[in-house]
Amino acid sequence: MQTEKRVLDIAIDCGYEHEQTYIRAFKREYGMTPGECRDSGKNIHVTAPIHLFPKNDVCGNLIYGPEMVMIPSFHVMGRMYQIEIAESPTEAPEAAKQFWWGKRHEVPNPIEPNIYYGLTRTPDPSLSWTYYLPSMRVTDLNNIPDGFVGDTVPASMCVSFRYVGNHHYEEINQLRAEALYAAIDRLAKEHNGKFDLLDGDFFFEKVDLDAYDGEYCQMEWFAPIRVNRFLK
Repeated sequence: MQTEKRVLDIAIDCGYEHEQTYIRAFKREYGMTPGECRDSGKNIHVTAPIHLFPKNDVCGNLIYGPEMVMIPSFHVMGRMYQIEIAESPTEAPEAAKQFWWGKRHEVPNPIEPNIYYGLTRTPDPSLSWTYYLPSMRVTDLNNIPDGFVGDTVPASMCVSFRYVGNHHYEEINQLRAEALYAAIDRLAKEHNGKFDLLDGDFFFEKVDLDAYDGEYCQMEWFAPIRVNRFLK
């Protein structure tokens, strides 16, 4: 997903002597060939060489995982906010609500009308603020309405985890958000040296509103990583 190399060259890079041996091994693991994977646009769940993150309690709710996931490149469109990092547990959920209930219907060509994406980018690590983009996934960025911003999330190896809360998804408040960020910090500190968490580049949360069953909500969080090759 991250290169235009031939499958043969990738096979050799991965230590296979023959292209077909690599293709058969890949299909056994993922249910598709490398070429089909490249064209599918699907998330590819990767079995990690280490157990990255234990189950955690977040204000009486749970975080599962995370998993290593290869995400394909995709486009999002939404309303941009500049948010102070210290205020993000409060301001980001409010920005999400404002966009979802007030502006999402103005996004053209949404691919997943009931899925929310919250994309955070840090233009400079020395700054005290970040850009936050409450958004929806779209087919392309050719038609961006006034007041909206488009962005492209690159194909990346990411670490992800799933939050399951016994509450409505709009009740991810400051207390729960701060506990969630604390869990992310533990992830980076506990596995320092095994992989590099590249959340200084970008990270995003994904909420499927259709997944709310009237009692439990779910949220997924993704950030790119660089895996230490010696641990593969």
